[in-house]
Amino acid sequence: MKKIRVAAKEEMIEIYKMGYDVWGDNLPYEEYITMCQNSNKYKKGKWYVLEATDTKQLLSSLIVYELNLSEDQIVRGIGSIATPLNLRKKGYASLLVKETINKLEQEEKCNNFFLYSDIEIEIYKELGFVVLPNDSQKYKDSVCMYYSKENDIDSISFGIPDYF
Repeated sequence: MKKIRVAAKEEMIEIYKMGYDVWGDNLPYEEYITMCQNSNKYKKGKWYVLEATDTKQLLSSLIVYELNLSEDQIVRGIGSIATPLNLRKKGYASLLVKETINKLEQEEKCNNFFLYSDIEIEIYKELGFVVLPNDSQKYKDSVCMYYSKENDIDSISFGIPDYF
């Protein structure tokens, strides 16, 4: 069995480690971890993990940001999606994204989600995300994508968030 939950403070180094090979920018490991620990951006979000319930092993992680884009709709940004190198390609990150969205839809009545993809966008398309039109894209190296069960991309009445 697997479950999603909010990450515990003592798990943060393990979570940061999941993305070291991708986001470490050739920094020494200790410097990268310190950079993550001191990141104001990382402190602004809420971290979620997918955990194997039998072993308590962390299988994947992500961060969710509150995006204040609308007075009448709740909007969240999903970022820093990572899985330990030896556990990739097993569907853990996809499961975590899907279940986190379900949780936020039920608990917070959130119907609008954005993410910026630095990887193959097909993974997120399979989860129901759509690529924003080219004229709404803000960055060359990251593709902004949107997800909602209730709203299509043409009906959103708020601005597209900057990279979060």
